Amino acid sequence: MKIVSIVAFFIVFSFRLIAQNHLKWTFEYDNTTKKFMAYGRIDEHWHVYSSRTKKNAGPIPVSFTFEKNKNAKQKGKPEEQGIPVKLFDPNFDSEVFQFENIYIVEVPFRVKKATTIKGIVNYMVCDDKMCLPPIDVPFSVSVNP
Repeated sequence: MKIVSIVAFFIVFSFRLIAQNHLKWTFEYDNTTKKFMAYGRIDEHWHVYSSRTKKNAGPIPVSFTFEKNKNAKQKGKPEEQGIPVKLFDPNFDSEVFQFENIYIVEVPFRVKKATTIKGIVNYMVCDDKMCLPPIDVPFSVSVNP
């Protein structure tokens, strides 16, 4: 019975973390621009950190990792769209760059033939009082050039 209680606790805890993500993602590939696109809708009062935030500043900025694919090759670095807010974050005692409401990134790819671009986006969401643990969200986008 004790084991069942422990397992139930971790299941409920995991669902609470997922429910507290505060960021909904949409992924696609634009055949016109030849770019992988990621759109993140951030809940009100929450934010994510731009890749412009220095690695040693404390918060974990949004980052993308793509699986190797012989039919699709990344041809440049992820390019965040929009201008992040630059501010001093007292929670991390450092200068940071953050996005609120929406996060958009484009990544150029050369695609040889129909394939699927797969990977993981890693980030943390914060409000003015707390940050949630870093989150990994897998993605998979079918591409038919």
